[in-house]
Order: sequence, then C-alpha cells, then structure tokens
Amino acid sequence: MTDQTQHLSAYFHIPFCETKCVYCDFYSIADRSSKSNFVELICKEIDLKIKAHPELIGCNLKTIFFGGGTPSLLSPKELSSIISQIKKYFTIDKNVEFTLECNPGTVSVEKLSGYRELGVNRLSFGVQSFNEDELRWLSRIHNADDARNAIKLAQKAGFDNVSLDLMFALPGQTMEKLSFSLDEALTLGTDHISAYNLTVEEGTPLNRMVKLGQVGEMAQEEAAELFEFVQTKLSDAGFGQYEISNYAMSPEKRAKHNLVYWNGFADYVSFGPSAHEFLGGMRTWNISSLDQYGQMINENKLPRINSEKLPLEKRRTEVLFCQLRSTGIEIDSFDSFFGENILEHREIPMLVEGGMIEQKANLLYLTKKGYRFCDAIVVKLMK
Repeated sequence: MTDQTQHLSAYFHIPFCETKCVYCDFYSIADRSSKSNFVELICKEIDLKIKAHPELIGCNLKTIFFGGGTPSLLSPKELSSIISQIKKYFTIDKNVEFTLECNPGTVSVEKLSGYRELGVNRLSFGVQSFNEDELRWLSRIHNADDARNAIKLAQKAGFDNVSLDLMFALPGQTMEKLSFSLDEALTLGTDHISAYNLTVEEGTPLNRMVKLGQVGEMAQEEAAELFEFVQTKLSDAGFGQYEISNYAMSPEKRAKHNLVYWNGFADYVSFGPSAHEFLGGMRTWNISSLDQYGQMINENKLPRINSEKLPLEKRRTEVLFCQLRSTGIEIDSFDSFFGENILEHREIPMLVEGGMIEQKANLLYLTKKGYRFCDAIVVKLMK
C-alpha cells in the first residue's frame, strides 16, 4: 500500500428521492421499489472495486459521506448492511467524520438514533428555505416546521455536528425573505450552514422553465448583493466562511469530507450510480442509470462509464479553483507539484492590493471580497 492511499475518503451515492426537485441535476429517481436490491448491488460493487484495486485493502477511512438523492430514505438496517461491507475491506478511523445527507421530511427520532448507533456522527439537512412559498416552488417535500423539528430531533438523538443547507438568489427572492431564512437557521443552533446560490443546470425542470420564459433568473448584480448579505449576516453570528458556500462556527465543524474534494490532490473512492472518484491522479465515474448500474454489477463488471487523467495544465487550473474556493492555495505543495512559484505570478501583487487575496505563512487565500470573484481570479491566475 502506498502512502498516498493509506488514508482515504469514501463517498456513497444513494439515488432515491420521494420527488425530483426542479433545480437538482444530481442523478436521482423517485421510484424506491428497488431500494433493497440496490443495497445488495452497492455491497457487490465494493467487492468488485477491491478486486480491481487490492491495494485499497486496509486503507483507513478518514471521512465517509452518504449523498444523493436522499440517503435518509435508507433504513438503519439497510445502512448497517453497507457499513458491514465497508468494514470487510477498510478500517474506519476512530475520529472519522461520517456524514449522512437528510431530507427533513424523511426522519424520525428512532431512525436518527439508529444512524447514530451505526457510527454516523454528522448530518446534513437539505432545508433550502424557511419560507413556505419558496419551499413549494423548489418542490421540497417538507415544510418549515418539518425542518425545525428534524434538526431538533437530530440534536435530541445525540448529534452535535449538524449542517443546514439554504439557497439564495431564487427568482423574485427579496432580502427580507432571505434574512428570515437565515434568522430561522441561526435560531436552531447548528454549527455549520451551507448557503448556495441557485444555479440553472442543463437538463433540469428549472432549465426548461427558464428556456420557456416561465421563470426569470435573478440578475447577477442582485445575486451578488444577496451573497454579500449572507456573508455579513453569518459572520456577525460567529460563523467563519471557509469555502464559497460554506460557513462553520469553528474549524472543527468544517466539512472534512468536502475539504478533501477542495484540496485538489487528495484521493477518494466512491460507490453508487453517477459517483465520481479520484485515485492516483485518475478520475473515474460511474454510469448514471440505476438499471445499467445493476446490469453491469450483475455481470461482475465495475459500473464505470469513463475515466480521465488530466494534463498538467488542466490539473493546475482545477487545483487553483478547488483550493482558492476553499481555505486557500497550499503554496509549498502547489509549487512542488507544478514546478513554479505561485507568488511570482504577475497577477498576485494586484490581487493583494485590490483586497482579493491575502497570504499567511504557507497559505494564499481569498478574502471575503475575493470569494465573490473566485472564478474571475482563477482565470487571472491561469497560465
């Protein structure tokens, strides 16, 4: 086993939802009739992955993340089957961050307690809004009270690491409505809040609505004002922004699994339809069809649809984007890998003077102002 793969993160994509939200471009299906069979399939995929990559045996999982879809549609018994399969091949770190994404409309104290007993120690609730009209427009299955109650149930079940997702820049959203959602979120006392700018993704119902003129996207200037409002309000409440859309009450409450993605160099393994992984510089992704996923696994084939090894220049751009959007560029490792001195880039002095970037020891990071222009800054720093 190499040093690079001694420590890993693992992602599991659970594709089931009760309904498909208008904005979502993640692979998911509303038909849950095959859920039990899916658990068997993902367990078999773990077997196939280890057969293809025996060097992974015994790797220490520092973070585990169940995303979707709606992973909280899994019963504790179904989740237990997957965890048992994980433990056949991997060791789970004693300080693992084990996250499960939850829809507020799908949990009970019994289910949450069951998850806790299985080792899940972090929950991420997709609340999105505390305004009832916005929840209906987003086609969420829960209402605001469901969200409040779900988070209180999680705290009652013993979870002390709970994250809450909100969305802003919804069509017609006012500062007052966004402020109300943020106030409600802060009242619940979670230690982590994700606030995402609504984006119109190809292939979604929202994209079709925009093309038909049924919905208008918020102007960039208005969305930027709301983003700045979110930054200020959460900062005033004691949250530190450590990524464009993520805020934590303390460094210990940052999403360690997502920091692996944003590092740009770290390895992670993944399972489930549409799941992406990164091992040894190679990115691989699974087929985005549950039927074809199952067919391939039943034929004893890994359900991979494609893979790529990025050329150095594209890898540089990706690492720049990932690290800058989060805690910053780790100067020594960046310079060593790409054979350059990033601090000598001609744009750096101007970005520092403009209040976009700061340097502290081995870290070159975006300021609060710089986060608002991350994409443009990355373009400036491309060769």
